[in-house]
Amino acid sequence: MTESRGTNADLVVAGARLWDGHVLDDEALSVTDGRITARGSSREMLELAGPTTRVIYADRRRLIPGLIDSHLHLVRGGRTWEVEVRWDDHHSLGDALEAISMRTGDLGPGHWVAVVGGWHPNQFEERRMPTRADLDRAAPDNPVFVQRAYAESLANSRAMMEMGWSDSEAPGGHVTGQAEMAALRARMSVVDDQTARDGTVSLFRELNRLGLTGAIDASGFGVSVDTYSAFMSVFSDGERGFRSRLLCGASSPGTEFEDLERWTEMVSLDSGDEFVRHLGAGEVIDYGSHDMEGLAPKDITARVGPLRQVSEMLARNAWPVHCHSILDRSIDVVLDAWSTLGAETLSRLRFTICHADQIGHDNLARVRDLGIAITIQNGMSMRGIDCLPTWGEDGITRAPPVRSMLDLGIPVAAGSDGTVACAYNPWRGVEWLVTGRSVDGAPPRVESERIGRDEALSLYTGRAAWFSFEEETRGNLAPGSHADFALLSEDPLTVSDESLSAIESVLTVVGGEPVHSTLA
Repeated sequence: MTESRGTNADLVVAGARLWDGHVLDDEALSVTDGRITARGSSREMLELAGPTTRVIYADRRRLIPGLIDSHLHLVRGGRTWEVEVRWDDHHSLGDALEAISMRTGDLGPGHWVAVVGGWHPNQFEERRMPTRADLDRAAPDNPVFVQRAYAESLANSRAMMEMGWSDSEAPGGHVTGQAEMAALRARMSVVDDQTARDGTVSLFRELNRLGLTGAIDASGFGVSVDTYSAFMSVFSDGERGFRSRLLCGASSPGTEFEDLERWTEMVSLDSGDEFVRHLGAGEVIDYGSHDMEGLAPKDITARVGPLRQVSEMLARNAWPVHCHSILDRSIDVVLDAWSTLGAETLSRLRFTICHADQIGHDNLARVRDLGIAITIQNGMSMRGIDCLPTWGEDGITRAPPVRSMLDLGIPVAAGSDGTVACAYNPWRGVEWLVTGRSVDGAPPRVESERIGRDEALSLYTGRAAWFSFEEETRGNLAPGSHADFALLSEDPLTVSDESLSAIESVLTVVGGEPVHSTLA
């Protein structure tokens, strides 16, 4: 039996199969005061149970540390969750359109409704986008649009009228410009604080269903100081089912330095609690350096000065930085800007590049030598075909080069980039990392850059906890760590490749308290 801090545990889970980076011999654990207190055999752990102990029998299911998404747009996603329809798990366009009809029926006429990201038309048996006529039939009395990642949006006739767009401006309701897509999202994001709070809690419970117990919020476009009020109030009201670590980004182009300097003055990284606190700066620290989805070449060489200036200011304030960068040429400029800080500072503050899909061998070596980390996301599982004309087949099948990153000893964690750019389901990410198969039908990732199941899970557990400086207390099942774990519907170490993405949690525990359960 591993270390115990006493008897009369609050919770005992017995008859499981434990994993926290490798398969453990232990089959049970006990929890007291929100922390794991011991691991061992079921007999040993049941001896720690008292008259008030809750005992759960796991029926030999796999138990893992709670999953952590290292790059998820929590604040933005929760704000609009109640007026969104998610198509992530629909396999028929007909069923997807019916979901819109049901949501508009619940909300009533006139309310904006949207499908924002996490899906691709090739997931449908019809293998096509909807048409404006499809959306009109599904929601004749509501303005509705559907957005596919950051590639395209389709508006119905009511939404076209509300936007004041003609057919010549948006043929068939179809738009691809970033400004037009942002204008549609802005209409949908006008919600009251109660709707934003309700949506945030609903998003947390949905993530719990998948075994997620925490995430790093990536900030990003559309997030300002005011955006956080509803999100933070959820925790003030007692939310204890999800651990959120928040990045703070620049609000608008041209004021990045002032915006981020103001954040360092307003927020102490030592404040907050075990459930919500600020982590650092990101994902946008300089708008001119942001290379979007990497679908088009972009030369950001001229931005090395502003990048260096804002990064040095953040480092002086001991703020970690997560910076969006996809193209190898962009990453080269970011590394030029950061190199003056020195490897000791960069490593100590855990400066991080997000995405790094197109990073090349030379820049991987620079990242290693400078002590920089990388968070990778499974966006390429849904936009390989989009990137094919620019990157070529060799480029998309090696993006991102995860195996190479790990072999070089670079700290790496995985995330979804949900809820717009990709599906938020971590098991889709695990499947993509392991099998190389994409949702959009692009050529599969080369085998040499795929990783094993243990490694893929570690990118969502122990390795992810490192990015918020919590590797000692999260992402593992060691005595003394937070009692955050998930009991799974299927064993991710042995289930078929085709079933990986269908895994759910049958019991998710955060701080020793069940927050999701389908157990009888």
